[in-house]
Amino acid sequence: MRIFDADRQEWVGHEQEQRIAELHDRDAVRQGKALRGAVTVLAVCGLAFGTWALGWKDEPGPRGYLTVLQQPAPSGDKNAGSGDKNAEGDTAAPSPAGVPPAPYEEVFDQEGFRLAVPRGWVRDLVEPTEGFNVVNYRSPQGDRRLQVYRVGESSPYESLRTWLDETPMPGGFDQLAPVERTDDDGRPAARLDYVADKFKGEPDIGTWHVIDHRFEAVDGELYALAVYGSDADGRDDEEEFMSTALSWFCPPDEICPEP
Repeated sequence: MRIFDADRQEWVGHEQEQRIAELHDRDAVRQGKALRGAVTVLAVCGLAFGTWALGWKDEPGPRGYLTVLQQPAPSGDKNAGSGDKNAEGDTAAPSPAGVPPAPYEEVFDQEGFRLAVPRGWVRDLVEPTEGFNVVNYRSPQGDRRLQVYRVGESSPYESLRTWLDETPMPGGFDQLAPVERTDDDGRPAARLDYVADKFKGEPDIGTWHVIDHRFEAVDGELYALAVYGSDADGRDDEEEFMSTALSWFCPPDEICPEP
């Protein structure tokens, strides 16, 4: 007896029917194995992708120091446009975080330290026969000065007392107050406030006002910052000048937070 094979579209005998049935069964087995293999591959790929995605999500980002800049105040802000008097006598606009207030700029001195000085000031270096190098930053007119150097005494207070006791005073010297012991972020400091009429090698501008601040920096060393300016225009500008220079000072080979 013959039957009709729908797949082959022909009539076949009983023996051919058995052979075709065997072929069909073999193909079904192969297709089942192929399907199971494909499902397994897809499952492994999905698991691998999920593991990678979770690992990427939890992976720490790049490390570094980020500074968030302060956004300008809206035009309607009642505080917009207000500011403090700066070293040149102008009104300083609020500056972004990490940027010195106008007209100051951040400088990295050749001696290795960082500080902020007004733009356009001229640097010179004094190399004494004894002691440490002295760095001066002067205004173009020569009527203002910032002086920076290391000191070798055991404390800021002792350093100022030694200077007062052993150094010839400039002409017209007048100490405005006793040497003041202060504290700079938990580190010892001392300050001397005085006026003088003349300094060797400096222009004659009348009476000078000087603030000499000596302090222990983050590296454990002692430094001196001294600011000089005319006493005729008041003493607040020297105070502001010292505050800016001191807040931006960072000793050599140290990482200091930005003010």
